[in-house]
Amino acid sequence: MGRAMVKNKMGIFKIKKTIYSESIFLVMVFTVIFFACWSGDAVEAMSSANYEVTGDTISIGGGNSSSASYVAEDTFGDIASGEDLQSANYSGCSGFQCVDGSPYISFSVKEGTSKPGVEGTGVALGSLSTSSVTTSDGVGVNSVFVLTETSADNGLAVGVISTYSGLKRFSTSDIISSSSATLSAGSEGYGVCVGSAAEDLDSPDTLSASAPYDGVCNKVNGHDVGLVDGTLRTIVDSSGQIKGGDIEILVKASISPVSAAGNDYIDTLTFIATGTY
Repeated sequence: MGRAMVKNKMGIFKIKKTIYSESIFLVMVFTVIFFACWSGDAVEAMSSANYEVTGDTISIGGGNSSSASYVAEDTFGDIASGEDLQSANYSGCSGFQCVDGSPYISFSVKEGTSKPGVEGTGVALGSLSTSSVTTSDGVGVNSVFVLTETSADNGLAVGVISTYSGLKRFSTSDIISSSSATLSAGSEGYGVCVGSAAEDLDSPDTLSASAPYDGVCNKVNGHDVGLVDGTLRTIVDSSGQIKGGDIEILVKASISPVSAAGNDYIDTLTFIATGTY
């Protein structure tokens, strides 16, 4: 009939998530010491029903301050401080400015036609046609929504791995291979791209889409995609700490007149977030 149709459950994604934290770190904390002493009839500075402190001294401390024009990290009384101490086997930071709390990374992956999506819903591409490119469209085909943040000083990377390196028929060896390309109607292809990447206004750093996932990517006619295969490929990253990271990933596919028809095409994508401390 001059046209192949791939119908029903084509491209249902089981989204997995894994968190890697690749770092060796050393934090040395110098405690802020309060002490008091008095002699004779010194006037008390602080008191309650249970105690009297006639004087106090802060020997080590500091704090961070900022305005629209500057950012400052203040420290006083610090001893043997230093940042970016590292070798092939360790990294360390000593002194008051290193007291940033425990390193952390948060990461969630959900799917839906709008935010925030639902975990485990998947992305059903439905029936593909040679006359158009099928894409996450905010109506019938889900997007992948990633929320993430980290205290990693050297940045965050979100990557993806594909189980089949394409859309593979469960019952046969037929596959629509993935590659980095501009998808077009009538030509076979499959991949993902970054529809948007944002963060809170007070985030220390910004998220950026990585090539080749940073092309013209939208839900109507922007169909530049990056390949997905068995290699972990970074799709979004930063060079510093991220607060309130919010990413939307679009899934796209197209077929040609000779694509094998079937209702059992599938791929599994695993998204991985990695913080570098």
